[in-house]
Amino acid sequence: MENAYPPIVLDANVLVAGACRHEGGLAYRVLMAALGRQVPLMLTEGIVAEYADVLGRLAVRKLTGLTVKQNADLILDLISLSHQTQLHFSWRPNLLDEADNKFIEAAIAATAIIVTDNVRDFTPLDLVKHGWGVMTPLGFTTLYDLEN
Repeated sequence: MENAYPPIVLDANVLVAGACRHEGGLAYRVLMAALGRQVPLMLTEGIVAEYADVLGRLAVRKLTGLTVKQNADLILDLISLSHQTQLHFSWRPNLLDEADNKFIEAAIAATAIIVTDNVRDFTPLDLVKHGWGVMTPLGFTTLYDLEN
């Protein structure tokens, strides 16, 4: 049933929340759906680098309880099951946080939905016309009836 759901670009904050493994948590549900290939996950090299950076931070490792090796394994698992997206356009989003641009670029290239807890960071009016979507884990799991 891999194609029953739209492709997603997972923001790093949802990855971290999912990695905390709170089984009732919506971010965990989205992460498990991606790891289980229920929801197609789109990645770029820049997104993978951000995942590695964020998961490698000591404060995040303490929060998730994952070791350095477990973090590396999680990233490798995500890479192995994901659809890598190549960026082939000259348009560049201009978000307040430059680091967030990579998520929009991937979503546009793959016609994917960005799943994030920071929706406000991704909604400048001039970007809406490019046809990408952004949702919270709650919005995504509710709209697409995503089960555990």
